[in-house]
Amino acid sequence: MNTPAPSSSGGPGSALVRIFLLDDNSIDREACRRNLSRVEVVSYEFVEHNSVDGALDRVREWDPHCILLDYHLHDGNGLQFLESLSDIGGPRRYPVVMLTGTGNEKIAVEVMKTGAQDYLSKESLNPELLHRTIEGAIYRARTERLLEEQRIEMARLYLEAQDANTRKDQFLANLSHELRTPLTPVLTAVSQTDFTGATTQDFIETFAMIRRNIELEARLIDDMLDLTRISTGKLQIHARTIDLHEVLHYAAEACEAEREAKHIRLDWRLAGERILLSADAGRVQQVFWNLFKNAVKFTPAEGTITVSTHKHGGNVQIEVADTGIGLPVDNAEKIFDAFEQGSSEVTRRFGGLGLGLAISKALVTAHGGTIRATNRTGEPGAVFTVSLPLGQPQPPSQQPAQPAAPGSRQPSSSAAKAASILLVEDHADSAAVLSRMLASRGYQVQVATTVAEALDLAAAHPFDCLVSDLGLPDASGLELMKTLAASHPLPAIALSGYGMESDVQRSLAAGFKHHLTKPVDFQQILHVLQTLLG
Repeated sequence: MNTPAPSSSGGPGSALVRIFLLDDNSIDREACRRNLSRVEVVSYEFVEHNSVDGALDRVREWDPHCILLDYHLHDGNGLQFLESLSDIGGPRRYPVVMLTGTGNEKIAVEVMKTGAQDYLSKESLNPELLHRTIEGAIYRARTERLLEEQRIEMARLYLEAQDANTRKDQFLANLSHELRTPLTPVLTAVSQTDFTGATTQDFIETFAMIRRNIELEARLIDDMLDLTRISTGKLQIHARTIDLHEVLHYAAEACEAEREAKHIRLDWRLAGERILLSADAGRVQQVFWNLFKNAVKFTPAEGTITVSTHKHGGNVQIEVADTGIGLPVDNAEKIFDAFEQGSSEVTRRFGGLGLGLAISKALVTAHGGTIRATNRTGEPGAVFTVSLPLGQPQPPSQQPAQPAAPGSRQPSSSAAKAASILLVEDHADSAAVLSRMLASRGYQVQVATTVAEALDLAAAHPFDCLVSDLGLPDASGLELMKTLAASHPLPAIALSGYGMESDVQRSLAAGFKHHLTKPVDFQQILHVLQTLLG
């Protein structure tokens, strides 16, 4: 049969519904058109076909809103067409109302099981019934599609939740391991009660080990705080002109002990010229410290780490290549996801939380740069390539800002000039250690353990500076600062175990000049005191 061109019915301005009439009886097709032409609220457009053969192509071509399907066709039946319709989306995509000349209930059940939305006897057709049935079929098909989409989405979310829960459990297990690892040698050393025969060198090495492991513990905590800042969009970058090559050397020095212990060679292939960037020196150093640390971790003894730089257009490219185990071939980019280390075997073998590269990527992105990872060609090892925008030329009077060199010392007691400090700390051990160390540098220190004691001391003695914990037993250090600002104003440093940006801002708003997050390096306290006291 040659399919007629589409024909329309209905009042002007009404909604248009496309109907595909699949019936080999022209009189029945005409009856359907005539019934629907009497419906005023909707305009119907028709395309007709009289056989199973070619019907599917016509549906695909014309994309009807609903199909009126005869049960008995000369080259098959409606059920066969319904089954083939599933190849292009089925009745959920193309709603079907089955028409038959008999009211056989058995046929009706079979039709509905096959997927048709409804079933009508041709003998009972009238405009209202046919119109309502078509509307209902379209509505049910749409509902079925939405329910199926929701089912698929729920299944996806369920699998994601399961995966997230597994990753959380793995992360907590790794976190427990990573936090316990540096504490083990520290606790072992300090629990020793018999020091008979210990030499000065023994004590030096023990205290160096304690410091090294506590710094590692602090680094783990800082990484988790950085990750939180990144996820909440509160990571801050303080850009100044910096010398890239000096920053790279500082980052490498921070990993020097681990590298030398494995006899790994560091091969520098830097561009001959000085390279200046407009960037946050500390954050850039953090990026490359993470890359160097990873390279040392995954490179076997006697291996090589190669660091190279070169300009490329308006950017500088820095490559850190190693001769280690390389990256997972299937999905190397996943290593930049938080808590991702490639595989559980890598985690068990090398340890770590999988935060460093995620933080590094966020820091590089915050500087307007990119970072990517690939495997070396033809030999084992990984290559990390960082691209950063070059800084603007600086005036001759300006000097590039640099991060503090590892192990740098602050001025000794001569810089303190007998400045008096009010130290407010309710943790007895922390107060004793900090008071003793400040006194050894020439500061005059008085200790208070509560806000009330601090206010009494401030009223009785003039102080040059306040160093205060924020979590105190009788009130907050923030309240102390606000009270002192009104009665005895003085420069102040906040000490707190909370280090989010919101915590820092609350301290500054209360009147503190600096907010230092515990555990605090004593050299950092000395540096801030020197800044405050001139």
